[in-house]
This record gives sequence, structure tokens and C-alpha cells, in this order.
Amino acid sequence: MASRNAKEAFYTNLTGTTPFEVSLAVAVGPASELLRWTLLPILFMVFGNVIRNKWLSFSLDFVTLVIPLLLAFTVWNGSLQRFLISLVVTSATLLVVAYLLQPVRSQRVKRPSKAKAVAAPRPLWELPMESEQLVFMTMFRVHGIVASAITILAVDFPVFPRRFAKTETYGTGMMDIGVGAFMFMNALVSKEARGVHQNIFSSGVTGALKSLTKTVISALPMVILGMVRLASVKSSGYHEHVSEYGVHWNFFFTLAVVIIVSSVCLLVIPPVLSGPLALAIAVGYQHLLSNRGLGQFVLAGSDGQGSREGLLDANREGLVSCVGYLAIYLAGVWTGRFLLKRRTLFFDWWLAFLLLVVINVLLWIFLEASSVYIQPVCRRMANLPYIIWTLCFCIQLLASYMLVDIVLALGKEFIWKSPFKISSSKSGKHPLLPESVLVAALRPNLLLVFLLCNLLTGVVNLSLDTIGQPMPASMAVLVLYMLGLCLVAFGLHTRGIKLKFW
Repeated sequence: MASRNAKEAFYTNLTGTTPFEVSLAVAVGPASELLRWTLLPILFMVFGNVIRNKWLSFSLDFVTLVIPLLLAFTVWNGSLQRFLISLVVTSATLLVVAYLLQPVRSQRVKRPSKAKAVAAPRPLWELPMESEQLVFMTMFRVHGIVASAITILAVDFPVFPRRFAKTETYGTGMMDIGVGAFMFMNALVSKEARGVHQNIFSSGVTGALKSLTKTVISALPMVILGMVRLASVKSSGYHEHVSEYGVHWNFFFTLAVVIIVSSVCLLVIPPVLSGPLALAIAVGYQHLLSNRGLGQFVLAGSDGQGSREGLLDANREGLVSCVGYLAIYLAGVWTGRFLLKRRTLFFDWWLAFLLLVVINVLLWIFLEASSVYIQPVCRRMANLPYIIWTLCFCIQLLASYMLVDIVLALGKEFIWKSPFKISSSKSGKHPLLPESVLVAALRPNLLLVFLLCNLLTGVVNLSLDTIGQPMPASMAVLVLYMLGLCLVAFGLHTRGIKLKFW
């Protein structure tokens, strides 16, 4: 078994990779989702309703939605472009095959007596696309947890490239983006983004205080989990990377602080201004880092020698970076408010997609400029370039998942010719495209899955010499670990159990 010092050395002094490669690796997520949806109609035409068996559906979802990400982050990390192209080409081929086969196949399907003929295809600009039909935000959040679960354990094995692990000070490793993306994806569906947050303008002081109380209560589990993690790490002698958050601080404390502080901010500032507020905080925070000595304090401590004496010095990374994560969270609220607006037509969603693309291009330009003229990306500080990088990453993924939904909407209308007319009560569904059982299982239990993967990661590390494992053994452990996580979520889902803390 490798010593604690050997393990800590395994994670330190890393410089990361390029933001492009990180985006390329996670782009496998939307590509694998598209593969899943384009493969289903073919399987349905060949095997019929047998694919609606819940265990076969679970197996298909695991193979198409989880395994590709696992391969991209590990053994196929050196062939990301070829892997991504192969997924997209395969999906395009399946679309062509479905277009050629479906009309012939549908003629042989017996139509129920009460069913009506399928309506003629509508002009593209009249194609209805209700918000309830699109799942891109769900897929962004679910695949985000899947990617986090994979990397949390995979980073402990040599099969996970060191350039993807967290950087020591400056740089862009894949795991550097995790906390920022987690903040953003939780903000997307927060009560502030959904418009159910009470503030002094909408409900007066009393209503605002009630809303804040609910927020604090919902954040208490995060504080408790943070304390449990702190106690377990210190008591077990589990390896730590102190420069990540500090001696006592951890991710759960950061999440709790950001949720509470953002709620306080939006009690007195309308959520519609969450975007400008995020910008003001990010710029002001970077000014303190660059011109008021705050950045030097985070990196070198109050004595300039990396002191860890006293609670403030001991946890300076975790405490100070909360400001940067607050800016990311507020930007996520603003983005969620935009995306959760009700849209009813293809044209509306196409315009939203184009706007996301334009914003993303501008953010990539700002990222390059800020990294050169202000400061390199630094996760330890969550500085302005890190904030911009997180927004680039998240908005690019959201646009990619939205594009998949747009392709699916077009496929339902013009390619996958259903032999049955869909009732108005099920307008978001399609006979040949059953909902992903794995996504349905993970969606209401994302936090539980995240907690469980942290627990299992600790168990694996305490019982196995992870850094000494060969590639086949490493991949076997990772596949079984992800399968176990998904089975737990699937088991809870089949029993109707939903565990949410906010």
C-alpha cells in the first residue's frame, strides 16, 4: 500500500492542460446523449417493445451515457477528437438509417382502432417545441454529476491522466472546473432562477426573512456534511491536498456559504439583476486580488511563507474563493432565468441557442484576454479568469445539449415517423423515444449520488493501493464503481424514493 506522502505527491505540482482539451473531453457527454436517442428508434424497429424492459433500458443507458465519458477521461484521453467524431458520425448514420427504414416499418405496425392518422409535417417555423419537451438542462446537470463521480475516483488511478487532475496554483485541469460547474448547475434550477424566491420587493421584509430562513435550513445539511467529512478525513489519516481549500475547509462548506450569501444578496437586489451583480462582484474581487494583496495572501499566507497558523491562514483558499464562486452562482441564476422562460416554437429555441453561442464566443475571447493581461486561471483563488472559464465551459455545454434537443425535435417531426398520433397530454413524448430510465433515476437524487461517490472513493482508497494499479484493474474498479452508483439511484427511483436537500 502506498504511503500517505506518496499519494499526496501523486496530486501535487500539476500544471493541467488547455481549456480546449477539457471542453473536448466533456463534449463526449452531449455526443453520447445523441447516440442514445438515435440508437433507440433503430432498436425499437428491430426488437419492438422489448427495449422498454426497465433492465434492458438501464443497461442501454449505462452503456451509452456513462461508459463513453469514462473512456474519454481514462484510456481514450489521447484520442478525444477521433472518439468524438466517431460518436457524431455514428449518430448521423443512425438518423439516415431511421429515415430510410421507418416508413417501411411503420406500414407493418398495427395501429390501434382509436388512433388517428399522423398529421402532415408542419413548416419548420411552426414546429411546436414546448419547454417541457426539452431536457438539455436536466442532461447538463445529470451528466455533470456523472462526470464528477468518475473523476473523483479516477484521479486516484494512473489511468487518469495527470494533466486532467487539479492544478497546484495556475492552470486548467479537468478537475479544476468541477466546483465552479457544480455551483453553476445548482444555480440554474435554484428558487431564484425559477422565480419563486421571495424578496423585500415582492413580499416585504417578513416574506423575505421567511425565504432566507428556508434557505438557511436547506443549507444546514451541507454544513453537517462538511463537518462529517472534516472529522472523517482527520481521524482516518486520509491523504489531503491542503492547498485545495485549506486545512479544515472543504467543498460542502463552500456550497453552504455561497447558497446562503446569494440568497441574502437577492433579498435586496431583484434576481433579474443577478447577472450585473455577478459581474460587479467578479471585477471587484479581481481588483482586490491583483491590487490589494488578497491574491498574495491566498497563495503565500499572511507571512509570505505559506503559513497555516490560525484559522484564517489555515483555510485562506476556501474562505477567499467563496467570493469567486458567489459570482459564478449569481451568473448561473441569471442564466437559469433566461433558459427557464417559456418558449413554444422551434424558432424561439433556435434563437436562444444562437444567443448562447454568441455569448460563448465572446466569453472565450474574454478568457484569452484576461489570462494574458490580468492573471492566469487559478482555481485556488477562483479569480476572474477562472470565473470566465467556468462560464465558457458551462454555457458551451448547455448550448451543446440544447442542440441535441433541437435535433431530436426535428427527428420526431421529420424522421422518426410514429404510426400513432400522440395525445395532447403526452405531447412531450414519442413512442419510439422512451425516457431515459437512468436520467430519471439520477435527476431527483443528484446530491445523494455525489455523497455516495465521495464515500465510495474513500473506501476504495483505504482498501486498495490505487496508484499502483495497472490499467485493466483500474478500469474494472471504475466500471463497477459507476455501475454501483447508478444501480443505487435506479433502485431508489423504482421505489419512488426522492432525496433532495433544496
